[in-house]
Amino acid sequence: MITDPTNKMVREIIRIYQDRVLGIAFLVLVPAAILLGLPTGQYSPSANWWHSVSQTYYAADSAIMIGILSVCGILFITHRSKEIFERIVFVIAGISILGLVACPHGDEMFEYVGLFHLPNAVSGKFHILFAIIMFVSFGFLSIINFPLRGTDFEALKAAKKRNFFFRLNGVIILIASFLMLIRQLVPSYDWTGIILEWFIFSAFGSNLLIKANIFKNLNE
Repeated sequence: MITDPTNKMVREIIRIYQDRVLGIAFLVLVPAAILLGLPTGQYSPSANWWHSVSQTYYAADSAIMIGILSVCGILFITHRSKEIFERIVFVIAGISILGLVACPHGDEMFEYVGLFHLPNAVSGKFHILFAIIMFVSFGFLSIINFPLRGTDFEALKAAKKRNFFFRLNGVIILIASFLMLIRQLVPSYDWTGIILEWFIFSAFGSNLLIKANIFKNLNE
Protein backbone atom coordinates (compact mmCIF):
# COMPACT_ATOMS: atom_id res chain seq x y z
CA MET A 1 0.00 0.00 0.00
CA ILE A 2 1.46 3.36 -1.08
CA THR A 3 1.07 6.24 1.37
CA ASP A 4 0.51 9.68 -0.10
CA PRO A 5 3.37 11.86 1.25
CA THR A 6 1.13 14.93 1.09
CA ASN A 7 -1.48 13.33 3.37
CA LYS A 8 1.28 12.19 5.72
CA MET A 9 2.63 15.74 5.93
CA VAL A 10 -0.85 17.17 6.58
CA ARG A 11 -1.43 14.66 9.40
CA GLU A 12 1.92 15.58 10.93
CA ILE A 13 1.08 19.31 10.82
CA ILE A 14 -2.31 18.65 12.44
CA ARG A 15 -0.65 16.57 15.17
CA ILE A 16 1.91 19.28 15.92
CA TYR A 17 -0.75 21.97 16.25
CA GLN A 18 -2.95 19.69 18.37
CA ASP A 19 0.01 19.19 20.72
CA ARG A 20 0.69 22.93 20.86
CA VAL A 21 -2.92 23.86 21.58
CA LEU A 22 -3.22 21.18 24.27
CA GLY A 23 0.15 22.10 25.77
CA ILE A 24 -0.79 25.76 26.13
CA ALA A 25 -4.24 24.84 27.47
CA PHE A 26 -2.79 22.69 30.25
CA LEU A 27 -0.17 25.29 31.15
CA VAL A 28 -2.88 27.93 31.68
CA LEU A 29 -5.49 25.61 33.23
CA VAL A 30 -4.70 26.23 36.90
CA PRO A 31 -4.09 30.00 36.48
CA ALA A 32 -7.41 30.19 34.61
CA ALA A 33 -9.16 28.33 37.43
CA ILE A 34 -7.74 30.75 40.00
CA LEU A 35 -8.72 33.80 37.95
CA LEU A 36 -12.23 32.43 37.50
CA GLY A 37 -12.61 31.69 41.18
CA LEU A 38 -11.24 34.96 42.54
CA PRO A 39 -13.49 37.67 41.07
CA THR A 40 -16.71 35.90 40.20
CA GLY A 41 -17.66 34.24 43.44
CA GLN A 42 -19.28 30.86 43.78
CA TYR A 43 -22.77 29.48 43.34
CA SER A 44 -22.01 27.37 46.37
CA PRO A 45 -20.39 28.83 49.51
CA SER A 46 -18.82 25.42 50.19
CA ALA A 47 -16.95 25.41 46.84
CA ASN A 48 -13.69 27.22 47.54
CA TRP A 49 -11.64 27.85 44.39
CA TRP A 50 -8.29 27.11 46.07
CA HIS A 51 -9.21 23.46 46.73
CA SER A 52 -9.02 22.25 43.12
CA VAL A 53 -9.58 23.14 39.47
CA SER A 54 -12.77 21.09 39.80
CA GLN A 55 -14.21 23.71 42.13
CA THR A 56 -14.61 26.13 39.22
CA TYR A 57 -17.63 24.04 38.17
CA TYR A 58 -19.52 25.96 40.85
CA ALA A 59 -18.12 29.38 39.93
CA ALA A 60 -20.30 31.95 38.18
CA ASP A 61 -18.17 31.71 35.01
CA SER A 62 -17.93 27.91 35.06
CA ALA A 63 -18.87 27.75 31.36
CA ILE A 64 -15.38 29.01 30.47
CA MET A 65 -13.60 26.16 32.25
CA ILE A 66 -16.15 23.63 30.99
CA GLY A 67 -15.47 24.89 27.46
CA ILE A 68 -11.68 24.63 27.83
CA LEU A 69 -11.85 21.09 29.19
CA SER A 70 -14.41 19.98 26.59
CA VAL A 71 -12.22 21.22 23.73
CA CYS A 72 -9.20 19.47 25.30
CA GLY A 73 -11.18 16.23 25.56
CA ILE A 74 -12.22 16.39 21.91
CA LEU A 75 -8.65 17.17 20.79
CA PHE A 76 -7.40 14.17 22.77
CA ILE A 77 -9.95 11.83 21.20
CA THR A 78 -9.18 13.08 17.67
CA HIS A 79 -5.39 13.27 18.20
CA ARG A 80 -3.39 12.21 15.13
CA SER A 81 -0.89 10.04 16.97
CA LYS A 82 1.70 8.16 14.94
CA GLU A 83 1.44 4.94 16.95
CA ILE A 84 -1.80 3.02 17.49
CA PHE A 85 -1.08 2.38 21.17
CA GLU A 86 -0.42 6.07 21.81
CA ARG A 87 -3.66 6.91 20.00
CA ILE A 88 -5.57 4.52 22.27
CA VAL A 89 -4.15 6.17 25.39
CA PHE A 90 -5.01 9.62 24.00
CA VAL A 91 -8.60 8.47 23.41
CA ILE A 92 -8.84 7.08 26.95
CA ALA A 93 -7.50 10.35 28.37
CA GLY A 94 -9.94 12.36 26.22
CA ILE A 95 -12.92 10.31 27.38
CA SER A 96 -11.83 10.76 31.00
CA ILE A 97 -11.60 14.54 30.51
CA LEU A 98 -15.12 14.66 29.10
CA GLY A 99 -16.19 12.43 31.98
CA LEU A 100 -14.79 14.98 34.44
CA VAL A 101 -16.88 17.66 32.78
CA ALA A 102 -20.05 15.55 32.73
CA CYS A 103 -19.65 14.31 36.31
CA PRO A 104 -18.40 17.14 38.55
CA HIS A 105 -17.23 16.50 42.08
CA GLY A 106 -20.00 16.43 44.65
CA ASP A 107 -21.07 19.49 46.58
CA GLU A 108 -23.11 19.40 49.77
CA MET A 109 -25.29 22.29 48.62
CA PHE A 110 -26.74 20.30 45.71
CA GLU A 111 -28.60 17.00 45.69
CA TYR A 112 -28.09 16.33 41.97
CA VAL A 113 -25.23 17.63 39.80
CA GLY A 114 -23.69 17.33 36.35
CA LEU A 115 -24.77 16.65 32.81
CA PHE A 116 -26.59 13.46 33.77
CA HIS A 117 -28.13 14.91 36.93
CA LEU A 118 -26.56 12.24 39.11
CA PRO A 119 -26.85 12.19 42.89
CA ASN A 120 -24.17 14.28 44.55
CA ALA A 121 -22.21 11.35 46.03
CA VAL A 122 -22.39 9.23 42.85
CA SER A 123 -21.14 12.05 40.62
CA GLY A 124 -18.28 12.68 43.05
CA LYS A 125 -17.13 9.03 42.83
CA PHE A 126 -17.23 9.08 39.02
CA HIS A 127 -15.31 12.37 39.07
CA ILE A 128 -12.50 10.85 41.14
CA LEU A 129 -12.40 7.76 38.89
CA PHE A 130 -12.12 9.86 35.72
CA ALA A 131 -9.44 12.03 37.35
CA ILE A 132 -7.36 8.95 38.24
CA ILE A 133 -7.65 7.62 34.67
CA MET A 134 -6.67 11.01 33.23
CA PHE A 135 -3.63 11.46 35.50
CA VAL A 136 -2.38 7.90 34.92
CA SER A 137 -2.81 8.40 31.17
CA PHE A 138 -0.72 11.58 31.34
CA GLY A 139 2.03 9.75 33.21
CA PHE A 140 1.90 6.75 30.88
CA LEU A 141 2.15 8.92 27.75
CA SER A 142 5.03 10.89 29.23
CA ILE A 143 7.13 7.95 30.35
CA ILE A 144 6.28 5.26 27.78
CA ASN A 145 4.95 6.84 24.57
CA PHE A 146 6.57 10.26 24.16
CA PRO A 147 10.28 9.29 24.54
CA LEU A 148 11.94 8.16 21.34
CA ARG A 149 12.59 4.42 21.23
CA GLY A 150 14.35 2.11 18.79
CA THR A 151 17.80 0.97 17.73
CA ASP A 152 18.95 4.08 15.84
CA PHE A 153 21.83 5.20 18.09
CA GLU A 154 22.25 8.60 16.45
CA ALA A 155 18.53 9.40 16.72
CA LEU A 156 18.44 8.30 20.36
CA LYS A 157 21.51 10.42 21.11
CA ALA A 158 19.89 13.47 19.50
CA ALA A 159 16.70 12.86 21.52
CA LYS A 160 18.52 12.36 24.82
CA LYS A 161 17.48 15.73 26.30
CA ARG A 162 13.89 15.37 25.11
CA ASN A 163 13.61 11.87 26.53
CA PHE A 164 15.03 13.03 29.86
CA PHE A 165 12.44 15.79 30.26
CA PHE A 166 9.60 13.57 29.05
CA ARG A 167 10.38 11.01 31.73
CA LEU A 168 11.15 13.57 34.44
CA ASN A 169 7.79 15.25 33.89
CA GLY A 170 6.13 11.83 33.79
CA VAL A 171 7.56 10.98 37.20
CA ILE A 172 6.38 14.36 38.53
CA ILE A 173 2.88 13.60 37.19
CA LEU A 174 2.72 10.18 38.82
CA ILE A 175 4.07 11.38 42.19
CA ALA A 176 1.67 14.33 42.26
CA SER A 177 -1.20 12.02 41.20
CA PHE A 178 -0.36 9.62 44.05
CA LEU A 179 -0.37 12.52 46.51
CA MET A 180 -3.73 13.64 45.09
CA LEU A 181 -5.10 10.15 45.79
CA ILE A 182 -3.76 10.29 49.35
CA ARG A 183 -5.40 13.68 49.69
CA GLN A 184 -8.76 12.12 48.75
CA LEU A 185 -8.36 9.48 51.43
CA VAL A 186 -7.29 12.07 54.00
CA PRO A 187 -9.30 15.20 53.09
CA SER A 188 -7.36 18.42 53.42
CA TYR A 189 -9.09 21.69 52.65
CA ASP A 190 -6.10 23.80 51.82
CA TRP A 191 -3.89 24.76 48.88
CA THR A 192 -2.39 21.29 48.39
CA GLY A 193 -4.99 20.20 45.82
CA ILE A 194 -4.57 23.04 43.35
CA ILE A 195 -0.77 23.04 43.82
CA LEU A 196 -0.56 19.33 42.97
CA GLU A 197 -2.84 19.86 39.97
CA TRP A 198 -0.57 22.70 38.84
CA PHE A 199 2.39 20.31 38.89
CA ILE A 200 0.46 17.68 36.92
CA PHE A 201 -0.99 19.96 34.26
CA SER A 202 2.19 22.04 33.88
CA ALA A 203 4.38 18.93 33.54
CA PHE A 204 2.10 17.39 30.93
CA GLY A 205 1.61 20.69 29.10
CA SER A 206 5.40 21.10 28.94
CA ASN A 207 5.76 17.59 27.53
CA LEU A 208 3.23 18.31 24.80
CA LEU A 209 5.12 21.48 23.81
CA ILE A 210 8.41 19.56 23.80
CA LYS A 211 6.76 16.93 21.63
CA ALA A 212 5.57 19.69 19.29
CA ASN A 213 9.19 20.91 18.87
CA ILE A 214 8.62 24.25 20.57
CA PHE A 215 11.94 23.96 22.41
CA LYS A 216 14.43 23.55 19.57
CA ASN A 217 17.47 23.39 21.88
CA LEU A 218 16.26 20.03 23.24
CA ASN A 219 16.84 18.50 19.82
CA GLU A 220 20.56 19.27 19.85
